[in-house]
Amino acid sequence: MHIADQIDDLTVPDDIVLFRTATRRLAMNSHLASWTTLTPEQDDLLCGLARGVRPTADGAGPFRSKRELDRALAHLVLNYLVYLPGWQPGEVAPKIRLNVVYYAITDGCNLRCPYCYDSSLRKLPGELKHEESLRLMEQIAETEAATVVFTGGEPMMRRDLFDVVRRARDLGLKTNIITNGTYIRNSEIAATMAELFDRITVSVDGGTLERHEATRGKGTFAKVVRGLTLLNEAGVAPVINHVVTSDNVDHMHEVAALGERFRIKHIRVQQHSDLGRGKDDHLTFEWDDYLKTDSFMWTEPNAKYLIDDSVKAVKPCAIKGNCGMGGNEIYVNSLGSVYPCKLVTGVGELAGNLRDAPLAELLRAPNMTELRESTVYGGSVHTDCSRCYIKGACGGGCRAFHMARSGDLRKNSRALCRILRHSQISTIWRALGADRALIEDPGAFVPIRPVDGSVHPVYEDWRGEQAMKTVEPTPSQRRLPIVAVSA
Repeated sequence: MHIADQIDDLTVPDDIVLFRTATRRLAMNSHLASWTTLTPEQDDLLCGLARGVRPTADGAGPFRSKRELDRALAHLVLNYLVYLPGWQPGEVAPKIRLNVVYYAITDGCNLRCPYCYDSSLRKLPGELKHEESLRLMEQIAETEAATVVFTGGEPMMRRDLFDVVRRARDLGLKTNIITNGTYIRNSEIAATMAELFDRITVSVDGGTLERHEATRGKGTFAKVVRGLTLLNEAGVAPVINHVVTSDNVDHMHEVAALGERFRIKHIRVQQHSDLGRGKDDHLTFEWDDYLKTDSFMWTEPNAKYLIDDSVKAVKPCAIKGNCGMGGNEIYVNSLGSVYPCKLVTGVGELAGNLRDAPLAELLRAPNMTELRESTVYGGSVHTDCSRCYIKGACGGGCRAFHMARSGDLRKNSRALCRILRHSQISTIWRALGADRALIEDPGAFVPIRPVDGSVHPVYEDWRGEQAMKTVEPTPSQRRLPIVAVSA
């Protein structure tokens, strides 16, 4: 049977949007996170079907035969832009299981980074003891999670770190670490880390001494360079974490150049947020800063080393129901308190403490269940996402980053949504092989609804949020003191 024979029963979902430039057309189904390019004829066909116009294949229109019409319809159907009778998708419920546990093995840290989300200073009284940390590894293994990420503070300040990691590995867990790199002091330490960790992530704030030490402190750049060199010599290609701020966004080329200097997996680029100490530093990351990072990704050869930590279009139909907090990942702090995410550690988000209940029980706490089960398709945490045209791929974005801007874990920051949407469409265009000239076309990022040709109503919802902000005197802000790091 020809698809054209069923044309009266075809359905165009309400979630479809189009992006049109002078030379190319992109179509998306936000519900299923599917996307593809269209020819002008396929674009017109899709819009006609959405408006109830049924094309003919008599040669009078763009389709000279039923076969040509069938081919055009097949492209729309196979990319989920049009549904066949009885083939409408049901409820989308992404599979959620615990995969990663972040464990801040100590709050002690030898640095005082001004935007530290954990506000780490020194070891806290009552941190989990050695035997308690070993038991935590056993409980994590019992949940069938795959990976433990050791973080802090600075995890290398914990003297029994390697012993706890060995226990995790004996239990079949993968082990990762996030470190500032200053304690990788010799080849023996680097070799031990190469043996024990599946992934080593080193935080770097700049590709030069001046930029790095502006936030990390005097003497830190030489130490992190030494650490990266020793890891390479031990056969490790680390990940570099880099926080982009209003102060360093114009120096991304220096960070990207580290990909030429060292053997690395990639450089993970994260935007600054007002979490932890970041609330009181002078740094920001706003729309103009984002546009600079996006431009860098399009134009700089060394951008190949960077992975933008915002929304990424990996492939069509890669559905993401939520950010994973409380479900795919959880956080255990140095005191044994369990939270849905390392960035969300308020009193209201506490699931409980390991000294009072086992981890498996805390995973069933009401707040964890609420966050785990809420998705962009339904749930109390993601109500602001219901109409968004990238919801299926975005998963609602990082809830902590939304909270840092909106003040509420369950309320979206429209300014952040603006960045997330642009980033999603930009990565799709790059995946499709578009060039810089194409994305400079004004239509490349404007979502058009096929049913009536109007711009999608959420496209400029950030304007309403901006207008509602009360202009207040800017409070005096300060840098926290930068401390020198001893050898």
